[in-house]
Amino acid sequence: MTETWCLALGAILFERKGLKPDEFYSEEFKEETRSQCKHSLECDWAIHSREQLLQRLDQLMVAGDNRSFTELRSFLSTLPESDPSAYNDSLGNTHESYVQYQIVQTYDHKLPGAGIAAWDWGRYVFLCREGALAGYLTEAEARSLMRRVAHMAQHSYSDWLEYGIGFLVGEQFSVKKLSGRHADERLDTAEALLWNESSLWRRLDWDTRLD
Repeated sequence: MTETWCLALGAILFERKGLKPDEFYSEEFKEETRSQCKHSLECDWAIHSREQLLQRLDQLMVAGDNRSFTELRSFLSTLPESDPSAYNDSLGNTHESYVQYQIVQTYDHKLPGAGIAAWDWGRYVFLCREGALAGYLTEAEARSLMRRVAHMAQHSYSDWLEYGIGFLVGEQFSVKKLSGRHADERLDTAEALLWNESSLWRRLDWDTRLD
């Protein structure tokens, strides 16, 4: 149950890849699978070795996108109540930070203190699983690393809905886009996890005791 709960943190990414929760978001293990996972890690994440994977996992833990989100959130909180929007408007919508400021303003009071950490932790779990399939981690190492973020997530969010919102807002923050076709496609996966009675998120209690 603990392993399934941990994997559920990366459910949005796993299901976009076409993996099934009843198969523990796994793939038939064969040399072709290992080669495909290595290729995916190289192309999508610039990860070519065990060392680079571990470095990326550490980066997500200590300096992921939530760090930038939290810094912007803290900065906006220091401005007088009438100034955040004026400040953002002064940047102009071509400024690289414009969309990120808009996102922080929109979701500041809709997210807990953990902010968009769900986005960093979901990717962390996804990389642990892919890293194990690629042969960069043992299964035992991957499980141990995933449990680390699972405990943090469980104490930082109140339920799967709050976690899912944190993940999606984090993804928007990362790609610096507020809407569009790709955003709608990303939302579809999360909505299925949140509202489909047979989905993994609906079947797993957020407060499941983790070993």
